[in-house]
Amino acid sequence: MAKRSFLSVDSRAGDNFSSRISTHVDWEPRTNIIEAGDVVIIEMELPGVNKDDVSMVLDDDNILVMRGIKRQPRLNESQGVTHHLFEREFGSFYKRIIIDLPLDPSGVNSVMENGVLTIKIPRKKTERISVEIK
Repeated sequence: MAKRSFLSVDSRAGDNFSSRISTHVDWEPRTNIIEAGDVVIIEMELPGVNKDDVSMVLDDDNILVMRGIKRQPRLNESQGVTHHLFEREFGSFYKRIIIDLPLDPSGVNSVMENGVLTIKIPRKKTERISVEIK
């Protein structure tokens, strides 16, 4: 049985978007997208990111756009700080997730806990309509 693809993810670095605003992206948060019954769950790793530095918009009931910034802690350079290893990523991020399912934007719920942003979006209730063939 083939796995059904119901989404696409777009995280562009340094592209020009349809708004004609150039957006520089420094890093990409790791993301899980799970369909569980009547809910789509998006888990995004955002360690060290303040929840006030994250914005989330659900466009057209199925396009989730995430933007934010992870601020680099500033060390007092006058104290002779030397970086021996610097692997952590800082700066702005952008992620656009298109979910090919009918979603109910009125029921979106999000929580940031232990560096993970969890977003739950209920699926929209749809009715099947029987059409008579003549």
